[in-house]
Amino acid sequence: MLVDFHHHLLNEPDYADHLAEECRRLGIERVCCSGLGLPSRNWLGDLSPGNGDVLQAMERYPDLILGLGVIRLGRDGPEVVDRLRGEGFVGLKTTRPGARYDDPAFWPVYGRAEELGLPILFHTGFVLTTDRDRQDAVSSDAMRPVCLDLVARRFPGLRFVAAHLGMPWHEEAACLARFHPHAYVDLTGSPGGWRNRRAPAWFDEQFYWPQAWRKVVFGTDVHWRDMEATLADHRRILSLCNVPPDVQADIFGGTAARWLGLGGG
Repeated sequence: MLVDFHHHLLNEPDYADHLAEECRRLGIERVCCSGLGLPSRNWLGDLSPGNGDVLQAMERYPDLILGLGVIRLGRDGPEVVDRLRGEGFVGLKTTRPGARYDDPAFWPVYGRAEELGLPILFHTGFVLTTDRDRQDAVSSDAMRPVCLDLVARRFPGLRFVAAHLGMPWHEEAACLARFHPHAYVDLTGSPGGWRNRRAPAWFDEQFYWPQAWRKVVFGTDVHWRDMEATLADHRRILSLCNVPPDVQADIFGGTAARWLGLGGG
């Protein structure tokens, strides 16, 4: 089962329809979408859709689109986790927190997600600028992978993904995945970004311990037009790094499918 665990719904005409068509063409059987609710445009597109828009996409394509409900750390409490789960979201997505990810104020949210078995997709590393950065007091330093070390220790049953391999704090993200059983990473980024500027030997240096590649989860985090190139990037890198077929199967969907209770995982 091919699962894209990291995709954002964009404010473009018929975006969900185009996304569904492209997923069918590429053989992507499930795509986990989130709506960041940021009325600002960048290289990815207009990020203004929110959880309500994702719900509509889920209803339109129930056999393809899975929702990761966006949580605003510092504003939303565990009751929002309950509501999102009740609405059918299968996991959570968070970025741009009001403080470091390991701030105790966020622990009730993490604890509820752990209780409900909801995985969390954390943005880690530098974050794109938006028109709301000053208003939200955004700091990329609050999203360093090391900020999730305490989270993993305090909530050992919480499954989570550190997105973008913590770019540019890649070694931190890899160490996080190495030391914590339920900590994973993804290699998302634009087709012309950090991922394609690294040689296979560099990836081998990051994922050097036995079974390290099993801690990677596939995601795209690009416009639907760039999904094919992103999928090809992953396949090329894993091939050049001699990642075994069974491990690649877990990366491309097996791991996420088991988390989400999907057939074929």
